Amino acid sequence: MIAKSLLGTTLTSSIETHSRLKDLQDHFGMTDDVVSRLAIAFSLKQGQIEDDWAVQPYDGVHKIITGKSIRGKTMFKDDLSLWLVLMAIHEPSISEDSVRLKFIQHWERGVQLMAESITRGDWIETVGDMIQ
Repeated sequence: MIAKSLLGTTLTSSIETHSRLKDLQDHFGMTDDVVSRLAIAFSLKQGQIEDDWAVQPYDGVHKIITGKSIRGKTMFKDDLSLWLVLMAIHEPSISEDSVRLKFIQHWERGVQLMAESITRGDWIETVGDMIQ
């Protein structure tokens, strides 16, 4: 039931996350869904996220006026089972009702953390720093 619901939903970020996502797309030269999957994985690696976690204000070059919307089918592709297992491991007390919200929070936190970690010009070095 959760899988069908997630694949049929649309995940929407804040304006700040969408703006940072544009920065990351420029840096990595990848589509927003690929960068978004990296962001979720990076955030999950950091551990649980508090229910009241909030995105920090954005002060970069991209001035986006809407949040980013990505369909569940696009975000998770054929790997939804893997994403659900990762979520269960890193958020062991998660309820069925909050899975979608937790994915959005991890997406936004991951994008924020990745944007903060861009300190070098080479995207390969950025990813290398993230996985250490």
